[in-house]
Amino acid sequence: MSSDTSVLVRRAGGMLVFLGCVHLVATAVLSAAHIPGWFGGSMWFFPPGPEDLSRLAPEVGAFWLVWGSFAVPLALIGALVVGFGRRGQVPPAYLGVGVGVWALGGAALFEPSPFVLAVVPAVLLLAARRRETAKRDDAGQAPGAGPA
Repeated sequence: MSSDTSVLVRRAGGMLVFLGCVHLVATAVLSAAHIPGWFGGSMWFFPPGPEDLSRLAPEVGAFWLVWGSFAVPLALIGALVVGFGRRGQVPPAYLGVGVGVWALGGAALFEPSPFVLAVVPAVLLLAARRRETAKRDDAGQAPGAGPA
């Protein structure tokens, strides 16, 4: 992989880590009043009925907004992508496509929101994959073949 492609991958991963961490911190600050309830057992409701899931208690809603959201997995995926870039590898195209579809779907359903920001790393991942594929095609390697 060229150094330009490696930079695209590392930047995309860094952006995903940043977005996940900012989401986690920002929503925790906004939900700070409800967080003590998490440790006081306020989210333990037995047996859960349909009315419990359709009308969440504020502490439960805050949990799903902060810790139960996609922020932690997004940051972990970003760290994984940075690792790919540091090793000179490009993640599979489905990662860029998946992040892009998730971001655009979230943005279409919930605006204004920062979902649309995740399109940038998705595009960077797809551009890196395209560069890598073009480089392999130019070198005459079979698709999916590793370095010789």
